[in-house]
Amino acid sequence: MSPLIRFDNVSKRYNLGLTRTSLPSMLSRRIRQVVRPTTVKSSKQAYLWAVKDVSFELERGQSLALIGPNGAGKSTILKLLSKITLPSSGNIEVNGRLSALIELGAGFHPDLTGRENVYLNGRILGLKRKEIDSRFDEIVDFSELEKFIDTPVKRYSSGMAVRLGFAVASCIEPDILLVDEVLAVGDASFRQKCIDRIRVLLNNDTSLIFISHNLELVKAICESGIYIEQGEVQFSGTSAAVIDKYNQVLERNRANALKRPDASITGNGADIEISRIEVSSTGDQPVTGFYNDQPLEVKVHYFANTQLDKANMLVRIYRSDGVSCLIVRTFLDGFPMSFERGYGIVTLTIDPLQLYGALYFATVWVMDADDKDGLANASSDWFQVNNRVPGRPDLDAVFEPERTWHHANVANGENPYAHDLDQPALVKPGGQITEDLR
Repeated sequence: MSPLIRFDNVSKRYNLGLTRTSLPSMLSRRIRQVVRPTTVKSSKQAYLWAVKDVSFELERGQSLALIGPNGAGKSTILKLLSKITLPSSGNIEVNGRLSALIELGAGFHPDLTGRENVYLNGRILGLKRKEIDSRFDEIVDFSELEKFIDTPVKRYSSGMAVRLGFAVASCIEPDILLVDEVLAVGDASFRQKCIDRIRVLLNNDTSLIFISHNLELVKAICESGIYIEQGEVQFSGTSAAVIDKYNQVLERNRANALKRPDASITGNGADIEISRIEVSSTGDQPVTGFYNDQPLEVKVHYFANTQLDKANMLVRIYRSDGVSCLIVRTFLDGFPMSFERGYGIVTLTIDPLQLYGALYFATVWVMDADDKDGLANASSDWFQVNNRVPGRPDLDAVFEPERTWHHANVANGENPYAHDLDQPALVKPGGQITEDLR
């Protein structure tokens, strides 16, 4: 049995800089090239591959999410499936009635009323008038637009247009439903109503291709997904796995875009220079990732051009979204510092680290004796902290402390203090009870 949708090595190419694509303009340009070929300057044609060699299949009753940044090619795929545009290469098979909600108000004529547009859309989707008649009340009831159904659509708000569009697209019970981000326009209660409707359709063997930047919504609705960027498939799998992969890419992009301090403050007469900063687990070689219940060492390698009898050092750890998660100073910790001329290493140990899973980097400043002026500064490479318990989303919190839980079991209204209470338990980051406190 053939799948409902087969996308086989499909590519779509657009010409850049070609602003006039009407038939008269194209004929006029071609005639000028033939009549006066020597006067036409040759220029290298620029192209954009909106979709490049994309392949997937969708069976009856399956749901697929297309995930990626703006301009990745997701909407182009839906337009190719809807035959709004044709592929430059590859084959597309659609075996079933397809209903699409791709753009806000797509398919609506602004001068027609809501009622007239319901019938117009129904006929475009291949329904007979009797079939539309039988579903009309359901469509109006779902859209919650009974008072406005005979008002021209051009007077609808964006939310009203979405309500009517989704009602038509979903209530005709298509074999394939395409939804592109438009649910973000409606209010929360209507979005939930749409989600419930989508689940009913999936249970009735309707197939769904869904685009949304709301990744939690994607995870709740779709069983599988494709991460696409610059028109090419980067990763495919379950929706949860694809979202995790996409979040990792977003996290690293945010991290690389975050402005960090200059590598060091150097120059004529500089008292001290920081050559590098290593982040490692105690006793290990420098690593890029470890767990939050492990110790962490920040090793600051420096060269002092002159002797500094009194100075301070500041270490700060930032999360990739710019949140300052930790700041420590030697003078506040009662750790006096002086630097002799030459090379040296200062080591800060945090045991356990207790930072929540995310991407981080450390910055180090060497300050003067009054802790007012910076003598040198540098930043480490990015390092990844992992949660012991899988499935916890990054950026959910800043740190996971060691903690103690107490539980007093009260039976029959008795005074809990009249009995021995349960012993408290010490919990390490990751949620595991490691020992009883006696």
